Amino acid sequence: MKVSKFSFRNLIRIMLFGMFLIGIILYKSPNYVDLRLANAKPFMIEGHIFGCDRLGRDNWALFSYGIFSTLFLCLPARILTLVFAAFFAFLGYMQNGRFRFLTDVISSVFLALPSLLVALVVIAVLPPTQLAIMIAIVFSDWAMSYETLQGKLTELRRSPFIFASQSLGASSIHLFYFHFIPALKSILEFLFITGIPSVIMTIALFSYLGIDTDIFQLGPGLGEQISFSKDYFDKTPVSVLLPILGIIGLVYSFGRDEK
Repeated sequence: MKVSKFSFRNLIRIMLFGMFLIGIILYKSPNYVDLRLANAKPFMIEGHIFGCDRLGRDNWALFSYGIFSTLFLCLPARILTLVFAAFFAFLGYMQNGRFRFLTDVISSVFLALPSLLVALVVIAVLPPTQLAIMIAIVFSDWAMSYETLQGKLTELRRSPFIFASQSLGASSIHLFYFHFIPALKSILEFLFITGIPSVIMTIALFSYLGIDTDIFQLGPGLGEQISFSKDYFDKTPVSVLLPILGIIGLVYSFGRDEK
């Protein structure tokens, strides 16, 4: 029987988040060093199903808490990006287009620059904190969301029901709450979901480059795990493969299902 893409994506989601939740329940955060377990092979030591890395940290614990740190940074950062983009899009509308030219020019500049370059510049300027990472993600991603929202707002402004409401004396506030926000709900949901994979990859790259993505001292991020163990792949391949699969699984899980 042919398995649909929708079913396969759901299967990946169940496996990924199942492993993540079980790992969180079974293991404490991998901030310890136990050289007696260094390079332990999978299924060789009781309680360490996927073995340990070269510092004796459990690979399953690293995988689970790495996913937790990624999600903890990714989801708020994506929400902040949309809030930032929507604020400037609505500001241009509410002020009768007085700020539209300025925001359009600024967004065009950001779109012309590689988003990763913008993020790295922000990280280089600000102190290396989790807040700086979120700000870097917002500055690197907001312009694309702004352009999408601005295009939708322009389409709505020209729609017949907006003209009808204005002819009947509806105020800008009335149009904003009863027409624009309901109409933009679906596109905001779309931008939120489709933007998460790129944020996950950005956070993984930051972690790989040594930028601290550790949340609440829960251990290294997925990218840092790859960077730390890649030179010892022959001894602990699982320590490299698990975080790679974690990143791929997260990106695929947050992709949109085809109807």
